[in-house]
Amino acid sequence: MKRKKRDFKSYYLLILFFTAIAAIIYGVCWTAKTIDYSALIKQNIPDVTSIGKIVGTQRAYKVDALGKQYYAVCDSAVGYQSRIETMTIVTDDGLVEKVIVTRQGETPVFFDRLYSQKFFEQFQGLSLREPIYLGGAYGYSGYLAGTESDNYVDRVTGSTVSSHAVAEAVNNGTSYIASQCFNTKWVNPYDTYQLNGKDIAMITVFLIALAAAHIKRLAHFRFWWLLASTVMMGFVVDRFVTASNLFSIITLQIPHLTNVGWYVLIAGSLGFILFLGKNLYCAWICPFGAVQEFLNRAAGFKSLGISPQVTKTLRLAAPTILWAAIMLGTWVGDYGALDYQPFSALFLFKAVWMMWLILPIMVFINLFVNRFYCQFFCPVGFLFNLLSRWRNNGVRVWNQIWNRTLDQLKSSKS
Repeated sequence: MKRKKRDFKSYYLLILFFTAIAAIIYGVCWTAKTIDYSALIKQNIPDVTSIGKIVGTQRAYKVDALGKQYYAVCDSAVGYQSRIETMTIVTDDGLVEKVIVTRQGETPVFFDRLYSQKFFEQFQGLSLREPIYLGGAYGYSGYLAGTESDNYVDRVTGSTVSSHAVAEAVNNGTSYIASQCFNTKWVNPYDTYQLNGKDIAMITVFLIALAAAHIKRLAHFRFWWLLASTVMMGFVVDRFVTASNLFSIITLQIPHLTNVGWYVLIAGSLGFILFLGKNLYCAWICPFGAVQEFLNRAAGFKSLGISPQVTKTLRLAAPTILWAAIMLGTWVGDYGALDYQPFSALFLFKAVWMMWLILPIMVFINLFVNRFYCQFFCPVGFLFNLLSRWRNNGVRVWNQIWNRTLDQLKSSKS
């Protein structure tokens, strides 16, 4: 049997794949941002006379500054698409003096809200003799709920996930300093599970998609289910699979199991591919894909006939743009460049100016070409379809090897 000859597209994709992998390895292993923590302490504490490293499992320091004593501790937590590291400076009477972000790779349009809304200033004066809770974040670990305490910060609306990660990182640090230097121990509420309504809604959406893979009758109701999924995932849960989410897995930016929503979204989508060999997320769950279908059907315009050659060329757009984003992220040391998808603009009404220009163009073309963005530009769809193809080819090869082995065993026995 002749091996199928590779065409230009195959070689082009191979070049993109291997150069992207090389860039990621280089970016993660050799260009990691080096932080001078001592210099950072001196910048934020006046008149420092000495800095001593506290022996232990975490990066913590004892600081003397002209008769005053401080403690500085670093810890981190996973936000929406990156690990956020903070340095918390504590006075000798056990109060938070300042919280500084030392590393993060969140989407700027969302993370900058923490600064503009003065989120970090809320930590000043809070005590490390008890947890610092997070107000206004129902269902998240560390949520204030009915706890009677003034030791809390309010989350920033529209940036709840990043707010939660910062509060968790600060708590991890203050918990350590409290036990090491103040002989105080408390149970960290950010280590407890919180199953909220949004998580339950996501679980329901994924279970129905799973059922649809096995019950053919449900295919008749797909359009109506996409409508429900758009409302649920787009406006109620407002969480989507992005290229940044998938990239965070490669770089091991994985949150604790207390972040149930992250595991439902990411593990569920990848689980469909691993166990079923099907990209059910794009077909049954993705709210932006659903919106495109609604608009295309509602418009009722005659579909534009795109030639096979043009279609073949357009299908190179998604991997090319994804490759460019990875290269840019490696070059500037910030993989926030991977977040160029239109979800936040359409459902959260927050995005960079370029996305506000691209979104209406995509929507307009979609009136004539159904799921135009999904077909030719979506990095998640491209990656999920690629993983599905790899998985199914691998299973097919394994079955062939297994069946051949069984045949050989049978023939040897006979």
